[in-house]
Amino acid sequence: METADLQKGLIMMLDGKELVEEGLGFGVPVVKYLDKTYFSSKAKISKQKTSSGYLIKKTYIMDTISKKTWRGSYIDDNFYSTWHKRFAKMYLSHKELSPIFNRLMEYRELARIKTEFVKVKPRGIVEIEYLIESSLVEVTVDFSDLTLTGCEELLVMNEQGSTVFDTYIDSNGLELAGPKIGGWHPVTAKHSSIENSDGLIAFQIDKTPSATLFRGWEKTKKRFSWSGLSYSLSPFCKTFSYTISINS
Repeated sequence: METADLQKGLIMMLDGKELVEEGLGFGVPVVKYLDKTYFSSKAKISKQKTSSGYLIKKTYIMDTISKKTWRGSYIDDNFYSTWHKRFAKMYLSHKELSPIFNRLMEYRELARIKTEFVKVKPRGIVEIEYLIESSLVEVTVDFSDLTLTGCEELLVMNEQGSTVFDTYIDSNGLELAGPKIGGWHPVTAKHSSIENSDGLIAFQIDKTPSATLFRGWEKTKKRFSWSGLSYSLSPFCKTFSYTISINS
């Protein structure tokens, strides 16, 4: 799907099958600047065995932006951005209309409007360590080698596929299924988890005082299929750490 050319974080597997679908995986940086949002399509990775698991180090090069094309030609960014922001505001404000919005996004494919990820001059790197021990993953993010000029927001994405992970449950007693999880909503609970409807596999992430945690779920034919809990941080943040709990 759309994110096929982007670097992924940790991917959950079940019976030898990847569960990430169109999601970015666990612990993936996305950096929002005034002019563009930057992703990574190139990275360096190393792995070493520890006494109780594995330590994976991955250096994400922030070298890619998204552009929209229509019939093979690029759409004016300012025009599309204005339209997209209005659409996104309506989408997030009216959850009851999500089936209609999803159908409109499916029609975008028929209109030959597509997303293309384009490599550009990098705006630095983000180094991430994943310490994997049994059912826990300790994630440490280092933003210190990013270009901060014009930076608005730092994001750390934690996404898997929405086909399997279709249920949201948190410590406040809130339980939501599928589209009712919403596209991008802030989390107030101390503990939040995304799991499949029978509860056999799940991942849990906690709210932290230094970041805003968001929940999200989207499934649109041929375009989106992700479910996750992601952090939003200040552009002045240098390092950030959190834990992912895996239940299976």
